[in-house]
This record gives sequence, C-alpha cells and structure tokens, in this order.
Amino acid sequence: MYSRRSVLAAGAATGLAAVAGCLSSGHSFGTLETDPDTWRLSGYDLRNTASNADATVPDDPEERWRFEPESPVRSVNGLAVGEDVVVAGSERDANTSLVVLERETGDVLWETEDENADVSEIALGGETVYAASADRYVAAYDLETGERRWDDGEESSSRSHVPRRRTLLFDGETLYRGTESALTAYDGESGDERWRLSGYGASAIDGDRLFRGSATITAYESPTSSLGLGDDELEPVWEASGSGTRQLPVVWDGRVLSGAEYWFEGSERLQAYDADGGDLEWTHEFPETYVTSPVIVDDRAIFHVGRGGWNDTPDGPGTLLAVDADGEVDWEIETEWVVPVLAAAGGTLFAGGEPDAPALAAIDPETGETHWERGVRGDTVRLAGATSLAAVDGLLVVGTEHGHVVTYG
Repeated sequence: MYSRRSVLAAGAATGLAAVAGCLSSGHSFGTLETDPDTWRLSGYDLRNTASNADATVPDDPEERWRFEPESPVRSVNGLAVGEDVVVAGSERDANTSLVVLERETGDVLWETEDENADVSEIALGGETVYAASADRYVAAYDLETGERRWDDGEESSSRSHVPRRRTLLFDGETLYRGTESALTAYDGESGDERWRLSGYGASAIDGDRLFRGSATITAYESPTSSLGLGDDELEPVWEASGSGTRQLPVVWDGRVLSGAEYWFEGSERLQAYDADGGDLEWTHEFPETYVTSPVIVDDRAIFHVGRGGWNDTPDGPGTLLAVDADGEVDWEIETEWVVPVLAAAGGTLFAGGEPDAPALAAIDPETGETHWERGVRGDTVRLAGATSLAAVDGLLVVGTEHGHVVTYG
C-alpha cells in the first residue's frame, strides 16, 4: 500500500459558450494544496507556474534509475510524481501508454493494457490517476491497482502535436479537461460530466477566479448558484480580445501571462494582463518564432523563443529570456533549442529539448548561467531529447522522446 495525502481544493475552467450539463450549487474555484515532494499536474499547480519553489534539488545529480519500454513509443508527454510513485504517459504503444512506477526503484507497479489508450496529459489525485488521450477519451484509474474506474467514452474532434495545448486540472473533487475545441468538467469520483463549454479550453485557476484562453483571455469568478442547460451563459468578469491560440495562461503576481500565435502577422507574443481588470500591461513580440509558456522562478518569468517556429528548420539560435513583473528583460542567452520544456524547483531552472542542444540542462535563474548538462538517451537509443519534466525534493524526473523515464538525484 502507498501512503498518500489527499489533494485539497481547487480547479475549473470556463468559456464563452452555452453550458451543457449542470454545475452543482456552491461549487467554486479554489486553490490546490501543493507540497515540495509531489508534482501532480503538468504545470505543477493550478496557476501553471511549472515551479516547485520549496523543493531541494541536488547540485550535481547522478542517474538513479531508468525505465525503458519494451518497444519504441512516442514521447512521454504526461508526467506526474506522487509520494511513492512516478506516473508517465505516452501517445503510442499498447503496453506503456500509461505506466506507474515505484518512485524509489523504477519498478513497474502496473501499466495499461488497452491498445487504444494513448495518453497526452496526466493529473494525479490522492487515490486516482487521471489520463487524457490526445484524440480519444479521459479515463480514471485506481492508483494502487490500475483498475479503470471510469472513462467518458468519447473521441475528441481535434488533435494537435503542439506541446501544452491541452490542460488536465484536478482540484480534489472535479477534473477539468481543456482541448483546442472544448472545456469539460467531470466529477472526479464518478466521471459524470458536470458541464461543457465549446471553444479553446486552456485554463489556469488562481483562488476563486478562472482564466481561460491564450491570445484572448477571459476571467470568471466562481459561480454562486446552479447552472443547467438553458440557463444564461457564465458572465465573464473581463475579457481581453485577441486572436490565435498557442500556450497555457500562467498566473503570476497579479498578472495573467499568455503566449499567443498571431498567424496572420507571422509573429508570436508573450503578453501580460492585469488579473483584476484585464488591462494589457506589457507585451513582447517575436517574428517567425515559437514562444513557450513561461516558468515562474521567484521574481522572474522565464521563457524560450525558438527561431523558425514549431515545424520549421531553425534559421538561427533560440533565446532564453527572463523578465520581471513589469516585463523588463533581466537577461537573455542564445540557445540551440527550438521548443524546449521548462520547469523549476528550489531556485533552479531545468530545460530539456533536442539531443544536442543539450537534452537536459540546469540553469541559474538569476544569471542564465548553465550549472550542468546531461544526455538522456540511455543504452537502447542513439539519440534522445527530453519531452517532459517534474522536480520534487531531491529528485528530477525526465520523460524522453523514446518513452524512457529517467530520474536524477
């Protein structure tokens, strides 16, 4: 048996469309209880900061263990760490699309046997693993046994290979799944659909307020009464107009940060809105680039700008930038990454990307100086990059593009 704490309050996501289903009276957006020894959501917390600020990380870590699947799989995009387990999800391969590993040894505790169950996002509850497919359903599994508790039995109408265009948030009671086409709220215990909103579903939650969107950000407060089919739409507190979609909203220091693609202008932007009123406070624009969602480290937001965009051959070096809350650039360095994954813990920024860019690096968030670099390929593949990261007390967990899960400590 595993010792697991309950995850407390928080979660939801919303939009500008008719509500289908019912939202129970008194339901509210809250705050997820986080701790330095777990990483339960892709963005660590409901604000999508990707930063485990109170964790202690080693200065010069060594590989502890590695899980290697029996056959090649697509990259590990879903990754979560509990008190006793590491949970990883891949978008391909019947045997390892979802695997739960013993945290100390890497031994397989259980894995899915459903050949149709590919996984792009994971949320980890106290007793349940929630997995979202890139093009199919959401499912809930018993964390201890692997038994499937429920699934929604639906296929999504859209599929994207762009990182982090989906969200899966869990507040201890309600599961919120956002895709490019909808935001759906499920009862975490039964899987019953509470409500669904059409439109882009990427979202973040801060206290009793939910922020939805990317280039267009809409803010909502917790509803105070039941909402059912035929009721009026949820009234936004504010909406900031824009166009194009790309990354998740990130809530930081009274601001909502969004990275957005403006395809008709051939540019991408990182922009900051006032969380209370929706006023645009500052923006950074980058032509013909790919801009990642920022990671929040202390008083800096750190993000990467890849030259050439997502599917294009890079036409120059990338740039890693740190900005303060007012949008002023604190530092910037050139990189070989195009679309790295970023996460932070204990005052260290971790970046993973293409095999020779390097695949994994630890960076000082105050200066941009690289502390150390690692390769993540293992013995069974010639080249491999990092595709997902999670950092907890004393342990850095990395998912790779070949389905490996590697821990450093």
